[in-house]
Amino acid sequence: MPSRRSFIAASAAAAATAGLGGIVDPSSSSVAQAAAAPKGPSPLALAQAKWLQTTMPHAHLGDALAHKIAGDIDGYAPIAAEFRKATLHNWDEPDFVFTAGPKAPKR
Repeated sequence: MPSRRSFIAASAAAAATAGLGGIVDPSSSSVAQAAAAPKGPSPLALAQAKWLQTTMPHAHLGDALAHKIAGDIDGYAPIAAEFRKATLHNWDEPDFVFTAGPKAPKR
């Protein structure tokens, strides 16, 4: 079984190699990023932001802020999708349970 030091050294070397790959040919990576970059928020994210704008008039959300909110929704959508893929098993329990108050039950 490898040690932590060897694991850290191997991961640092892999990260450095991956980082140097983008430096060698910047023209191809910038073209790929420009082609892959979306032109704006998706229609679904815009609809969600507009819904917030109409249902919360007291928040005074302008069109520019609604557009920024829609961009944030699109930015976090892949993270949320990956988070939903995780499943908990029966043994995945917290190590401890915090209960505030003077009459907290003892375990």
